[in-house]
Amino acid sequence: MTTTPFRRWAGLLLGLAGVLLTGCTMAGARGATISTIARTSSGDCPPATVIGTAPGLDSAQEVNATTVVGVALGRGLGGTGAAIAVAAALAESSLYNYANDGTSTLIGSAEGRQLNDTERAVARQSLTYPHDKVGNNLDSIGLFQQRPMTGWGTPDQLINPATATGKFLDQMVKVTDWQTLSPWTVAQKVQGSPSSDGGIYRDSYQQATAIVTALDTKTAASASATTGSRPVAVVQAAVTSVNCGPPAQAASGGGGSAAWGGYQNGRIPGSALCPVPSAPTLQLECGAATAFDQLNTAFKAAIGQNIGITDGYRSYDEQVACRLAKGSLCANPGTSNHGFGKAVDIGGCCDINNGTGPALDWLTTNADRYGWNHPAWAQPGGSKPEPWHWEYGEIS
Repeated sequence: MTTTPFRRWAGLLLGLAGVLLTGCTMAGARGATISTIARTSSGDCPPATVIGTAPGLDSAQEVNATTVVGVALGRGLGGTGAAIAVAAALAESSLYNYANDGTSTLIGSAEGRQLNDTERAVARQSLTYPHDKVGNNLDSIGLFQQRPMTGWGTPDQLINPATATGKFLDQMVKVTDWQTLSPWTVAQKVQGSPSSDGGIYRDSYQQATAIVTALDTKTAASASATTGSRPVAVVQAAVTSVNCGPPAQAASGGGGSAAWGGYQNGRIPGSALCPVPSAPTLQLECGAATAFDQLNTAFKAAIGQNIGITDGYRSYDEQVACRLAKGSLCANPGTSNHGFGKAVDIGGCCDINNGTGPALDWLTTNADRYGWNHPAWAQPGGSKPEPWHWEYGEIS
């Protein structure tokens, strides 16, 4: 039986062929063509070796997630780049690698017609390569439902998860300010989905950040040596001219920029943030919230209670009120990393605020495994010791 990709878009049905003739060809589950243009892949960097178990995925999905994360991290695009790619693949194909049987009766919006016989034959070529499922949404193929007829590549390339990921990333890094735009906006610009605001990628982004966090690269070698876990090797195209290494970041004090999504400090709408599971009245940037939840789970297993945080995201007005109430203990309004949802303050938990003790020692040793750190200025001997203040990423 033919399986169709996840959440088929009804707007592509034959009876609605004339609705969206905008130059965006709606393909795959969502649509992976912005326009009919020539796309050339510049190759791939050696993939990062990743290890771990991603939450909520079956074995096929996890293999594909590992591939996407490995390729993105191997290119030095960081957790954000990896999460954008995973979010796109989740929305397009639920992280299944789809071949195409060429039986589509849909009408593409850009071409205004059904596939011709030659295009159907090209789509069917994907059936001769390893795949997870079979779909028939126009000529869309693979994790990202990319279309041969609109220039994404040949069937053998698009059905290869690593090569398809590389093609997605080739276009992602061409998006101006991709590192500070909202992740779903970036995915939308690459994929050209009928969801013009990128809402389908926003819906999958929190799960994507959880997957990326779970697939840990920092401990891959030690885990393999000590537990026998086997790091996953990612097979992909040969290296040519892609820039490898960490992505450039705007300077902000001693670290990278905490800014994201194009938002101003303290001006982030609640709909763009995520609640902290252990403190649901507080919000953080979604990746930070996911990582903190994982940090808290490990902390609770070791120490016996939650990390009791009292502050997460602070709006500009809350930063003003904090400065008025606490003076120099609070940053100048509009400059706090709380204003980007990437900082927390710990309350009375476990004597942490005294600056000593096993709980603080545990956090100091383990927090960076989850992307959290105690900035140098807040450490003992720093310019403003604050044992309660912790941040997500090297941002100050």
